[in-house]
Amino acid sequence: MKTMKTLNFVFINSVSKEDINTIEDILSNERLRKYLWIEFILNPTMVKAYKSYIGNPIVKDSLIDALSWYLAFRWILPENKALEELHEDKIIQPYRIKLSIYREKRRNFLKGLIHARLC
Repeated sequence: MKTMKTLNFVFINSVSKEDINTIEDILSNERLRKYLWIEFILNPTMVKAYKSYIGNPIVKDSLIDALSWYLAFRWILPENKALEELHEDKIIQPYRIKLSIYREKRRNFLKGLIHARLC
């Protein structure tokens, strides 16, 4: 896969100790990978820019997580047409957020909401 031009990660850069410029920077950092799905929810530009990476399991899982949480909490999140289009085009399918998944991911989700000043 080719490296894309530098884009602005709005959430990942807030939790990183260094400036993150490419998806490769995130994929090579185990700690930052767990926040990629939040970036996709809060930053539709990144969904569009990196949907060509759907073959990478980390990116695909992050997009699925983003879509699932976006659909479940759409009432508090900003509109994200890029995620909606991936769903409408049947490129990714959401899952139901069970209690165990909610408990596992809620802290990161809340960090994203606080960062975006949504709560």
